[in-house]
Amino acid sequence: MKTNLIATALLTVCCTVAFPASANNATTCDIYAKDAVGDNNLASRLGCGFANSNARWQSNYNNHYGWCLSTSSAALVSESAARDADMRPCQVKATQCETYAEQAVRQFNRNKQLGCGFSLATQPTGRWMDNHRGHYDWCMKAKPEWLTSEAKARTDSLTRCISQ
Repeated sequence: MKTNLIATALLTVCCTVAFPASANNATTCDIYAKDAVGDNNLASRLGCGFANSNARWQSNYNNHYGWCLSTSSAALVSESAARDADMRPCQVKATQCETYAEQAVRQFNRNKQLGCGFSLATQPTGRWMDNHRGHYDWCMKAKPEWLTSEAKARTDSLTRCISQ
């Protein structure tokens, strides 16, 4: 009887160490992995610099799923919160850059309407183009003061064109 108690105690300790009570189930991990992959894909589409950069930011479902099965629920919550924290500033900047790109394309089209002659070849290269994604991608990497400066430069150029 004493041997059975010791064996049971050892088995309990062994299984507790090997399989933590807080390990996640398959359904939870499926949801977690799909969310993690979805977050990475969104970060990539938005142009966030951290997409596809490390274990947190990757599109490999199996890696996220396997990690989830082997970790605690607390670690899972922490990792999801960390991804959310990374995404928030990127989503804010993406919204700003969408507005910036729309304005830049509108200004380019106004330039064409007025016959001002500004084009992709006009220096600095890229200021005058109707490529929304090009303006957006540039904006995602640019410092805030550059955005203001570029928008003002296009506005000033259009104003000079109109007044001639």
